Amino acid sequence: MSKLESQQLIRKREKLVNRFLKQRRPEFLLWFTEILDEYFHAVFAKSNAARTMMIKGNPVALIALGGYGRQEQCIHSDVDLLVLFEEEVPENAPELIKELVYPLWDARLETGYAVRTIKECLAMAWDQFDVMTTLLDARFICGGSPIYCLLMEKFRSELQEKHLGTSLKRLVAQGEKLHADFGDAAYLLEPNLKSGHGGLRDYHTLLWYARIKAGIKSRKELEHYGFLSSEEFTSFEESLNFIWTTRNILHHITGRKCDQLHFEHQVEVAKRLGFKDRKGLAGVEAFLGQLHTRTDFIKQISQMITEHMRQTRAPRTPPHRVRPTRTDGIVIKQNRLYFSSIAAIPSRPELLLKIFVESGRLKLRLSIEARRIVGEFAHLADRRFRKDKTNTRNFEKILASSLWEFNVLFVMLATGLLERYIPEFSSITNKIQYNQYHLFPVDKHSIRCVQVINGFKRRGKDPETDFYSAVFNEVRNRKVLLLAALFHDIGKGDPAAEHSIRGGEITAAILKRLGYSPGDIDEAVFLVKNHLFLVKTATRRDISDEETAVFCASRIEKVSRLRKLYLLSVADSMATGPKAWNDWTENLLRDLFLKTLNILKTGELASRRATRVIQAKKNEVMALRREGWDEKGLQKALDAMAHRYLLHMETLQIIQHLDLFKRRDTRDFLWEITREEDTQIRTVTICGKDKPGFYSKLAGVFFLNNLNIVGSQGYSWGGNMVLDIFKVMPPIDRIFETEKWEKAEKELYKALNDDTFLQRLEEKIPRRLTPPKGQLQKPNRVNIDNTTSSFFTIIEVFTYDFPGLLFAVTNTLYRHGLDVRMAMVATKVDQVVDVFYVRTMEDRKIDIPERVEEIKTAILKALPEILPEQTQ
Repeated sequence: MSKLESQQLIRKREKLVNRFLKQRRPEFLLWFTEILDEYFHAVFAKSNAARTMMIKGNPVALIALGGYGRQEQCIHSDVDLLVLFEEEVPENAPELIKELVYPLWDARLETGYAVRTIKECLAMAWDQFDVMTTLLDARFICGGSPIYCLLMEKFRSELQEKHLGTSLKRLVAQGEKLHADFGDAAYLLEPNLKSGHGGLRDYHTLLWYARIKAGIKSRKELEHYGFLSSEEFTSFEESLNFIWTTRNILHHITGRKCDQLHFEHQVEVAKRLGFKDRKGLAGVEAFLGQLHTRTDFIKQISQMITEHMRQTRAPRTPPHRVRPTRTDGIVIKQNRLYFSSIAAIPSRPELLLKIFVESGRLKLRLSIEARRIVGEFAHLADRRFRKDKTNTRNFEKILASSLWEFNVLFVMLATGLLERYIPEFSSITNKIQYNQYHLFPVDKHSIRCVQVINGFKRRGKDPETDFYSAVFNEVRNRKVLLLAALFHDIGKGDPAAEHSIRGGEITAAILKRLGYSPGDIDEAVFLVKNHLFLVKTATRRDISDEETAVFCASRIEKVSRLRKLYLLSVADSMATGPKAWNDWTENLLRDLFLKTLNILKTGELASRRATRVIQAKKNEVMALRREGWDEKGLQKALDAMAHRYLLHMETLQIIQHLDLFKRRDTRDFLWEITREEDTQIRTVTICGKDKPGFYSKLAGVFFLNNLNIVGSQGYSWGGNMVLDIFKVMPPIDRIFETEKWEKAEKELYKALNDDTFLQRLEEKIPRRLTPPKGQLQKPNRVNIDNTTSSFFTIIEVFTYDFPGLLFAVTNTLYRHGLDVRMAMVATKVDQVVDVFYVRTMEDRKIDIPERVEEIKTAILKALPEILPEQTQ
């Protein structure tokens, strides 16, 4: 009987979806709800089972629940239905369900239903939170309306008289649990549009609260009953419509109910919504920026309403308990900050900043009323306001009180006052960098950077935190450090410029306007322009080479500046995410800092100190020498070793390597493979003859055997001997790992003695490469540095990782007469950076410009062409 109606529903739905895809009208949710209502009306009118129930005096009501009840039906959302009886469920109820629901299942519409009496509904509502909220959204479709009215009357009566406090408490707890489970939709790389913080569920919570408190029927009544101001409601509607449109597009792309905006769908969703690539700004970044703006607004509304719910269910503080603060015009009520008089603000606009000063000092939150007042009066932060030095001092106090667990700056940003006070900040507000490296939009990342630095004030439970605290306590003029932290990425608002350089220019203009001295401005500008300098140097240069520390010291010049730059570098990496901050980066950065600090503090050249360290190690090795080494032979071997090797290696390691050298005898090479503790990495230590292309051939053999090199160091031992140390991932098949290493060893012998042995591998290098999902297309790039080191030419290769990358580059270098002495692997956002220290076969740097360009061209030619995702 229902087949005709279901076919009509399918046709109407397809027509409606096609219309939505062309026009993207927000009314789609209501229109889809209406055609579902029409279906149920038509089927119910023809239902024999429903007619029989009515004749026997047991009428039934069909009630819409969930998103269907709210008239917010998305393309693939569930259709939730309650079949309600007053006192008893009749025996022929399954026949009615078969008539109503089965045709929808056949049409592949996910439909859920419940068959209950009024008594059962009420019992379950107070026992199960999700049942209670579905009744808050319940909407009558057709059938016996008195039954629906009786249910809602009893539900609201019992809610107000018996379950109000418990329901509000569960409402808050459920929201907190969802945020913990699904994260912050305003920040996460792959936000959950429904359940994340700032997602649709936050809107549902607000609606449920308003229905509990005021019995509102529609969204519009949120404004009428004072839950939202007129301006807030307008922005709220715009935000919801954007999220719903995004969700519907996502449903259509995936062909199913889907609320997680995964990387693989983000570019396509952006295109469907009309976001196009512009110079310096990808369409997907513009789309995600808009989405984050919308979810962030809903998040702020949610936080205010949650605060209101807590106050509603908390014991009432006597009205007369109003406490003053240090600032006249700002008071404390119910443990929240309020303005004592709105009328005073136009004549005393400095109160807008001072309430945040008090919030940071007292660790008390602004009341909902105060946040709204700040937003409404933020326009008073005009040019004159920005130039007032008293306001500058207050802003410094706000910066210094912004901690990870108490986000004073976040609230200031949410009210709009931060952008009014620092207009340049608006260019990075909710600006997204489309990669899996930056967890937060640029504005939130910048604020978190300030919070991390403030966290260094306190001594921690581990030695690393104590170290940062000790460095922080030595910093003078901390306001410059905090200002640089807030503005270090502000240049990203201008996509056409290099962000560090542009950021320095913007910072200079801001600080000049705020009345800072030329010395403070110069210091802050240096920190902003060089905030990546230490991290890049630590991860892409050989920090065991004394010249690296000398190079840093000559650039930074002052101990005080080095401390600030180090803390800014650490905070920037920590605030970026786990891909930017790990034990490896932390140790490299700390070592570089300490070496550079020693040079700047003592005024001692690294070479003088290095000479003493090297001699001390030589003496220790001589004292611990093992059998098989005579004194003269050992001294000769030590004297032939490279200084950077002796500086970098521990004494026991040097002794182990000497033993390996001795056991090598006359063979081309001898290697030793060890497993590092607590990791899967294997350390391959190779002592051998310094044959041309040794590194390239070793990389080729590892590629041939699917052994991935993750890092390496190479050292000259004088004469024609070298020692190479490789960090390698083990074979996939661990059972036959020993056999795999034996095979690789034999093939390396062949490769060293036959230049043609690995030629076939060149054909296995991919000629085209698509960036991983969630990463924008970026071209391959090669930098050649002849400045940092006086002995090596340093080559940086920026590309996407692929099997055989190291072989592709090092083989090209070998074919062009270059010998790789050391290689490092670093990361740059969504690309890898392979760094090679090289010399020519004549043992020189590459110092001829034409030769430099020739090498660049050859490397780029050896790399795969980078294709956009759609051409894969």
